[in-house]
Amino acid sequence: MPHPSLISNPSQEAHCRAVRKLGLMAKVAAPGKVKTRLGATIGFDHAAQIHQRFLDQLFHELRDWGDERHWVVTPIESVSHLTQVTPAKWRLTDQGNGDLGDRMRRWFADHLPDRPALPRTHAILIGADCPLLTSADIDEADRLLRENDLVLGPAADGGYYLIGLSGPLAGPILDTLWSNIPWSTDEVFQRTVAAAESMGRRIGRLPVRSDIDTEEDLTALLHQIEHPADNAGAPTPHIELARDLRRILSS
Repeated sequence: MPHPSLISNPSQEAHCRAVRKLGLMAKVAAPGKVKTRLGATIGFDHAAQIHQRFLDQLFHELRDWGDERHWVVTPIESVSHLTQVTPAKWRLTDQGNGDLGDRMRRWFADHLPDRPALPRTHAILIGADCPLLTSADIDEADRLLRENDLVLGPAADGGYYLIGLSGPLAGPILDTLWSNIPWSTDEVFQRTVAAAESMGRRIGRLPVRSDIDTEEDLTALLHQIEHPADNAGAPTPHIELARDLRRILSS
């Protein structure tokens, strides 16, 4: 058993603390290229503006989380043509080619160590479809990674809004976790869980959330912010988000 002085040594604790990395995987806000289901009913220009507002919300809310923050973007060459360049405190990372699984696998392979001698890392990847995610939510995912190999945030439509992995890890989990997943279906979450369980991996789960993909989803989001169930009032950043979304819809 370790000597008690080693356990209570602050420098030892700091040495053992995991490196925390966060990726926000999202496209550049180009009309007709993002939130197309929403754009089909409210217009593609409005949908692109809403996508950008979701990005801004998450960039700002999570700007100080962890040790590294990456905007995992496509197409990366379009960012330099935007009036808003890479947000402060975020690094720009190219999604690369392939399907969604290929692109997620690539980010984790690049940011998780593959040898036990390297520092332990918690890598968490989110999308831009849940704009009310807070630093506290990512903290909870990080906490779950202390006890699990994988953490998932299930989405109400059967996908997931967050996935986190703890490493060093072996290549097979990366090869298995995103193989034969029917993307954009209601089987994504369960098939991912089954793949992880087939390797004997421990899985932590966050609360279910709804992605904002359709006009109905957007209406529900606005109602959630403007009429909170507990009557405690929404946080100011969320109130400002709702105000801006109303402005976009009415423009």
